[in-house]
This record gives sequence, C-alpha cells and structure tokens, in this order.
Amino acid sequence: MTKISVDKVEGDIDYDAVRKEFGIENMEPYLHKIKKPSLMYRRGIVFGHRDFGQVNDAITKSRRFAVLTGINPSSPLHLGHLMFLNQAKFFQDHGADVFIPISNDETYVFRKTDDLEKAKQTALNDVIPSIIALGFDSKKTRIFISTEYKKVYELAVKISTKTTFSTVKAIFGFNNDTNPGQIFYSIVQSAHILIPQLEEFGGPKPVVVPIGVDQDPYMRLVRDIAERAGFMKPSSTYHKFLIGLQGGKMSSSKPESCIFLNDDPSVAEKKIKRAFSGGAGSLEEHRKSGGNPDIDVACQYLYYFFEEDDNKVKKIFDDYRSGKLTSGEVKSNLAEKVKAFLAEHQRKKEKAKKEVDKFLLK
Repeated sequence: MTKISVDKVEGDIDYDAVRKEFGIENMEPYLHKIKKPSLMYRRGIVFGHRDFGQVNDAITKSRRFAVLTGINPSSPLHLGHLMFLNQAKFFQDHGADVFIPISNDETYVFRKTDDLEKAKQTALNDVIPSIIALGFDSKKTRIFISTEYKKVYELAVKISTKTTFSTVKAIFGFNNDTNPGQIFYSIVQSAHILIPQLEEFGGPKPVVVPIGVDQDPYMRLVRDIAERAGFMKPSSTYHKFLIGLQGGKMSSSKPESCIFLNDDPSVAEKKIKRAFSGGAGSLEEHRKSGGNPDIDVACQYLYYFFEEDDNKVKKIFDDYRSGKLTSGEVKSNLAEKVKAFLAEHQRKKEKAKKEVDKFLLK
C-alpha cells in the first residue's frame, strides 16, 4: 500500500493514480511547448504540475519569472538533490531568477539534527559550494540560510494570519505528536516560496517550485495563502522519485542507498557495482531471457541523469531487455560517467568555496 507524507514515502507508486488523488495536472500537454526541454521533461520524469501555464507563458514571452527549490542541509548533497537543482538550472537557462533557501530550521524541527549551528556550517562549507559548482549564474541566483535571512521571519509572521490551524492540520495531517516547530515551519516554507515575489525582487511574478509529490502539502498551503497575502499563486512541477542504490527509497541517513556529490569517485564506483540489478539470476539466464531496466538501478540512473542521448538510452534499455547487454556492462558504463562527473564537480566545488558571498542573501 502506498503511503505519502511530508516525511515518509512507502510502497510502490502509481503516478497516474497519484495525479488523480492529489489533483495534479498531467505534464504531457506542455512537452511540445517547452523550448529545448531537458531530459527530465522529454522522458516523463517530470510527470505533473500545478499552473505550469503561467510559467510557460513567461518563458515564451520573455517575461520575468523565478524558480525556487529548497535544500535541507542535514547532509552533503547526493544525486537525489539533482532532481530539483537540475530543473532550477534548466529554468535559469530559460530566463528565471533562481532562489534557493537552505532550510536549517526544517533540519532542526524535524529532528534531522540537534544543532542549528552545525546545520548552518554544513550549508556554508559544503552544500552551498556544491550548488554553485553545478553552474548557476551568480547574477541570477540568490541563496539564503533560513534562520539567517531576516526577511523569512518577517514574511512568515505576516502570512501566518492568512490561514488557520484547522487548515494547516487538514493539509498536513498533524497529530498530537507534532511539535509546534513543525507546525510553524509550514508557514516558514510558505514564506520561502513567496520571497521571490517581494518588491525588492521585482514584485509579484510567476514562480515555479520543482518538488516530489511528498512535498505537495506545502504547495497546497502556500497556494491557499498567496492571493490573500497579495501574491500570485506559485506553480509547481512534480517529478518521479529516484530509486535508491539498493532498491527502494533513497535516504541520506543510509549512505549505502545513495551517491553523495562528495563521494570519492572510487567509492561511488564500488556503490554502483553493489547496486540492485534488474538482471536475471545468472549470466546464462540473462542472455536467454533478458532483464528489466525499469527496476535496474544502473539503467535508471543513466535514464535520469547520465545519458543525455535519447536514442542511446533507448538502445541500452532494449539491449538489456533482450539480454544482449548485461548488468555488469550497464554498471560499468554508469560508473565511468559518474566518476567523471564527480571528479569535475568536486574540482569546481573547491573553486566555488571562494564565491559563496556572491550568491548569499544576508
């Protein structure tokens, strides 16, 4: 049975059913309208949206818009974070201003750390340089640490009067075990999403927030608040979840389930070699019956990130299904691409450590 909440995802996910349950619109009608769509859009990894039309209009008519994606600094970035950040970079390449809140407050109130200062230092020394290394433009990118940027608290206080506890409870399903910090953080997250529309950043404009469907309660709340607080309703896109290295959910608290962007390339290679395979039980059986690329980790990581050419990735999947291509061969292919990516990323990250102030709102 599928269970989806802001802090937990369990079971297999039928994304068509999820769209219907959450009232999310299908992304497919926009695929032919998006200028130079990234692979996440071409391949249906981004499967749904709310109000994407206003974002698409801003792109096609060269009007100002923004993209916002938050990062939890409880650990270094891993490949799962690229689901959000690659989309942010895609929208920036299409003219968007990028806003990235570093949610050390979320890390604290949801008990992912017991030290706010430690989370802040992780952000400054590791997370933010890693974000910058992905190629964001310092003139169009604004990063802020939630507890350090006073506009967050000011805006959160103002918009807190635009909803009720009953609404918040209904959206999130909070219970008697919920601490007050988690309740107020739902308002803080709404403030994060609305900050790009403050007058100092050009006033009301379309804002798109790339998220997993587990974070949709935050979008429902901020969309409920926005117009009453004098803002445009923000838009959102929804992407499929990335499978963990061992199958199942990826979690930064389980290092064996994910590849961190600060992993030594040789460590990443070992993780890939041990990753869950969709191949048959033996080489002979695989050659005869083939494997399932839809559950194979290496195939999926190539599909999600590391093989840009659609024809090549189709051939990999077809050859894997037929047994012509083995799990070991796919893993070797992925490992070489990941090692090259990590080596280059880590080189850029060291350089980026000197550029943090250019990106940081204080």
